[in-house]
Amino acid sequence: MRRIHYVACALGMALLLGESNGSLAEAKTVEAGDSSSSWSGTGEFMQQVGNGDQVVNGLVKGVLISRHRDGGKMIVHSSKLACPVRVKLNRDKDYQAIDGLCTMIAHEGKDVAYGTWQCTGTLKECVGDFTFTGGSGGFTGMSGTTPFQTSIVFELQEGRYGQAIGYAVWPNLTYTLP
Repeated sequence: MRRIHYVACALGMALLLGESNGSLAEAKTVEAGDSSSSWSGTGEFMQQVGNGDQVVNGLVKGVLISRHRDGGKMIVHSSKLACPVRVKLNRDKDYQAIDGLCTMIAHEGKDVAYGTWQCTGTLKECVGDFTFTGGSGGFTGMSGTTPFQTSIVFELQEGRYGQAIGYAVWPNLTYTLP
């Protein structure tokens, strides 16, 4: 009786593992290659929040360019990029932390990807992770986390409103599709 129970459990585990491995094998990891964007935007400086910290709520937009090789041929893809951001900065301490939420529109609007990011660093460069949270069209079910770095410089223009310029770099933009 014990032997039958053991064999039944072993077969059950093999079936579960087989189904699990099968579903994992269906997921496709995409290495989009070196990717970058320059961006510009606007923001609103909020009041001081203590210890010289300021908060800026803004929107940065740009074009995401991804480059990778397919055999010996260089392939370049581009997509529109729009990211509402919240920047906490302290000019006296040369520090910033940024949270962003991005929408990327590719292939004339047929494919849309969504992602969030967080980074910390100096006023010149902020390093962190970018996480894909979903999409539509060819990016339906998109997921994954990839390294990310950015620089966004907000300059006060008039009153409490400012302009932003900067760039973003994904050293090896990678994501997963179901």
